[in-house]
Amino acid sequence: DYVHEPGFFADIRVMPGAIEVTKVLSDKYDLFVTSAAMEFRNSLSEKYDWLDQHFPHIHWKNRVFCGDKSILRADIMIDDMPYNLVSFQGKGLLFDAPHNRDNTIFQRVLSWEEVAKELL
Repeated sequence: DYVHEPGFFADIRVMPGAIEVTKVLSDKYDLFVTSAAMEFRNSLSEKYDWLDQHFPHIHWKNRVFCGDKSILRADIMIDDMPYNLVSFQGKGLLFDAPHNRDNTIFQRVLSWEEVAKELL
């Protein structure tokens, strides 16, 4: 499985608009990044370093790495996995991805620009 290979999470490209939009969102909101980073051995450290490299404006105290996102309490969650939004009590935005295209339950956003239009 390629997701178990060292470097997989370190080499993920940043989605267009993500850096710019999260900078603006962090001015308006108390912005946290959450990741279910426990499933794959290399995920935690590689994702942490990746965030340092690409999103230094999101302080390490605002990064939540967990195995189960149902423990999270917030006003808004943006996620590409519908099961993470099912038990979420706030507003859930489903970030479009090939693996979630059959889901029609949650409000879908197609890009970070669309996230900005929705939340700013």
